[in-house]
Amino acid sequence: MIGIILSPTVIKNSLSGTGSPVVQFYEELANKNNVDLCFYSFKRLSLKTRTVNGLVYEHRNGERARKTVPVPKVNLYRGYSYLKNKESIDKVRYFIKNHNKVFLNVLTNEERGKYSVHKYLETVDDLGPSLPETSTLSFSKMKDMADRYDKVYIKPKHSCKGNNIYMLEKSGSAFTMSHIKSANQTVKQIPDTELRNYYSSTFKTPGRFIVQEGINSRKYKNQKFDLRVFTQKNKSGKWQVTKIYVRIADECPFVSNADQGGRLKFNVNPVLEPAIKKQVKKACIKTAKALEAKNPHIVDLGLDVAIDKNDQVWLIEANFRPYRSKFDSKHYKVLFEHAVWCSRQNRDHQSAEKAAEVPASET
Repeated sequence: MIGIILSPTVIKNSLSGTGSPVVQFYEELANKNNVDLCFYSFKRLSLKTRTVNGLVYEHRNGERARKTVPVPKVNLYRGYSYLKNKESIDKVRYFIKNHNKVFLNVLTNEERGKYSVHKYLETVDDLGPSLPETSTLSFSKMKDMADRYDKVYIKPKHSCKGNNIYMLEKSGSAFTMSHIKSANQTVKQIPDTELRNYYSSTFKTPGRFIVQEGINSRKYKNQKFDLRVFTQKNKSGKWQVTKIYVRIADECPFVSNADQGGRLKFNVNPVLEPAIKKQVKKACIKTAKALEAKNPHIVDLGLDVAIDKNDQVWLIEANFRPYRSKFDSKHYKVLFEHAVWCSRQNRDHQSAEKAAEVPASET
């Protein structure tokens, strides 16, 4: 049995008869892979009984019913939010540490922070040169980096969808600060003498932001672009790049995210030469393995990659459990197949351990 962790609302709808296409999607995958499922939310985990009360689906007869069962050995988190509730975090950590349970795709809000992830990757051999200079925001750091680079980006440490991002550019003795929020862009010219006052009034809590070197990116049809690279664990237990698409800055010239007016191009061949594409894949697999070494249950990454005008590959940002608009995306199938692989690996391991315990005279 594999656990599928969903929101309480989705499970409630499935029980009430309203139905859930997400639940039906996983049931179809269960039928193809000959496994049973237990759909549940974090609050249904019981530390006392080591059980979970959830919606159990039996693939042999196609029946679905509310039951209390032992916590599955392998559990896949389908939700989009990061764990913030201390009780849920403590439960997951307890089952991982004390009962060797696997919770794929489960990360706390703290663990996914942009700055902490960047600082960790800086310590990994061979990855450092592909990371833009990044620091917690302060006025001195922002000013220093703006003096040394063509432009710098200022981002919230826990933002998503390219929202609330600033870009500071130096032009002679003045600066230009562009800001995008909820797909609306503002641009302000700031004399050097007024930069500190602007900073103080704009960034009341600078510790919540990072300042990052801006990459002089290649352009496609005279527009800045970067790449989103889906990197996932597959049904053989290996990392693979399952999709690369191009994000082109459009309505806002310095942000490529589609939620902020960027355009998506799914055919990368007109944009990337085969050698560069191969280089991107290699860098992303290396990054995924490095992140997995720190967080073993990571199986799904959306890596943001830029290519500069010298064809160097830069890792801008690592996103865990990237959002996908289609509930039945093929990428969710890849993750489920990996969960099945994990479950069978565990079953085979337990069978081998039991066989090893049998005395030679009985074999």
